[in-house]
Amino acid sequence: MDGKNEGPNCICNDDELIFANVIYRHGCRNIDRVFPNDPHKDEINWPGGIRQLRNEGKQQQYKLGQYFRRRYGKLLGPKYSSNKVYVRSSDFDRTLMSAQANLCGLFAPTKDEVWNEELPLAKIWQPIPVHTVPQKDDYVIFGLKNAKYEAELKKFMSESPEIQTILTQHADKFKLWSQMSGLDIVTFNDVQQLYDTYNIENWTNKPLSEDAKKEIEPNGVMEYVAKWHFKLESATPLLARLRSGFLLKEILEHFTQKINKTLQPDRSIFFYSAHDSTISYVLNSLGLFELHFPPFASSLHFELYRTSKNEHYFQLFYRKSENEEILTPLNIPNCGEKCTLDQFYKVYSAIIPDESDFKCD
Repeated sequence: MDGKNEGPNCICNDDELIFANVIYRHGCRNIDRVFPNDPHKDEINWPGGIRQLRNEGKQQQYKLGQYFRRRYGKLLGPKYSSNKVYVRSSDFDRTLMSAQANLCGLFAPTKDEVWNEELPLAKIWQPIPVHTVPQKDDYVIFGLKNAKYEAELKKFMSESPEIQTILTQHADKFKLWSQMSGLDIVTFNDVQQLYDTYNIENWTNKPLSEDAKKEIEPNGVMEYVAKWHFKLESATPLLARLRSGFLLKEILEHFTQKINKTLQPDRSIFFYSAHDSTISYVLNSLGLFELHFPPFASSLHFELYRTSKNEHYFQLFYRKSENEEILTPLNIPNCGEKCTLDQFYKVYSAIIPDESDFKCD
C-alpha cells in the first residue's frame, strides 16, 4: 500500500495509511527438536545446524522484504532511517537471521548508501540494526509464562471437554508416538514438535519409516493434535492476556502515540521477527484462529489509517503465501474490518495486561 490509487496494493479511497506494526514468522528452518529414535538426529544431517535457518528460508525472507517494500514504500521512503523503522526479533538465530535477510530485500542501498565500492556485496546489502532481548525477559513476543499462567493452562486442560476427548480418544496414538520417538509424548506441544520433525525430514528427502510416513499423512490424527497446540495456550481470556496481550498492548500503545503525535521517534513501521506461535496466539486471542500451521514467512499486518475527517481506525491483514499480493482485511469479532482503538479496547479489555499480571498470587 504505497499510496492512494497507486499500484496493486492501493488503498482505493481517501483514507491514508499512516503507520503499521507487522509480525512475521521466520523463514523455513531445519528440525527444531531431536528424538532418541530418529536416524537423522545428528547435526551432520542439517547444514547450518539444528534449529537454524535454511537457505530456502533466507530466500523466503528476502522476498518478504521485497513485498514490504512494495506495500510500505511510501511510508518508508527510499532510504533506511532509524527514525522511520524499528526491527525487533526474538533471541533466536533463525529469527535474527530472518530479520537480516528481510531487511536486505526491504532496504537495498541507494547509490550514496553503498559503503564499499570495492565490495560487490555492499552494492546490494547494508547493515541495519535488529534489536532483541533474552528469551526469559521477552514477554512481548513470548508472553508471561508465570505461575498464574501455568495454573490457568492446567485448569483449562483438565476442564475442557474437547481437550479431554482428544486425549481419551487418541491415547493409543500418544503411546504409539512415544514408542516411535523414544520419548514420552504426553503434551500437545510434544506432538507438534514430533510432527514438525517428521514433516521437515520428509520435505528435505530424509528417508522415513513406514510408520512415520503413515502418521504424518494429511488430515491425520497427528496433524490434527499438532495444530491444537497453537490454540490451547491462548484458549482463555487469561491465557490470551498473558501469552499475547503484551504484544497487542505494545502495538495499541504505538497506535495511540502515533495518533496523538507523541511517538518518539515518529516512526512509520515496527517489525517483529517472530514465530508461528506468535502469529497463532495473536489470532486466537482475537477469535480469528482456524486450526492450521502458520506458514514460514507468513505475516500479520496491523495498519493504522487516517480519514479525510482526521479520524483513525486500524485494519488487520494475514499474509500466508508469497503469492498473496493483495490482502483482504480480517473481520475482527465485534469490531469489524475497520476497528477503532476505542472499539478494540472495549471489546478486548480482558486480554490487555497490566502490572498486576506480573504478580503470581
